[in-house]
Amino acid sequence: MAKPVKTIILRVLAVVSFLIASIVMFLSNQTVQVQNSFKVKVKYIDWNGFLFCLVVNCIGWLYNGLVMAIPSGSQLWKTVIVLDVIVNILVATSLGVGWQTYSLIRQGNIYAGCAPLCGITPYFCSKIMGSLITSTIGFVVSFGLIMGTLHVCVDPFLMGDNS
Repeated sequence: MAKPVKTIILRVLAVVSFLIASIVMFLSNQTVQVQNSFKVKVKYIDWNGFLFCLVVNCIGWLYNGLVMAIPSGSQLWKTVIVLDVIVNILVATSLGVGWQTYSLIRQGNIYAGCAPLCGITPYFCSKIMGSLITSTIGFVVSFGLIMGTLHVCVDPFLMGDNS
């Protein structure tokens, strides 16, 4: 029994998407001089939300890469759907945290005394936004994988034999 081509293509898209999101997030930093008096260096690691996104994106591409290496007839395929759901829950959580943190650095929060940073560091904000968009694409692809797997697993029980 061979692996379906659409599953391989979707897994490759998920790996590439999570890998690109991880690399872009890791390389997100910018140093600017404010009013010729002091320098501000902004990095992804300054915010726990972005660090969480980076770690979960790494988990996402490593997991999907390992799943592609599982042989077709292996008993490990029985656990793949459960692990897909767990990884997708992690990715969805990290995206929620990441987008909220991005909103905070973009708009600021006057109640917490947090000034918006995107006016000062537009390059940093652009890279973070690109990473979050790429990670969102990876999440959508992974969600499609889960829906396709559920369709294949559940459909024979619902439809019966049509012949």
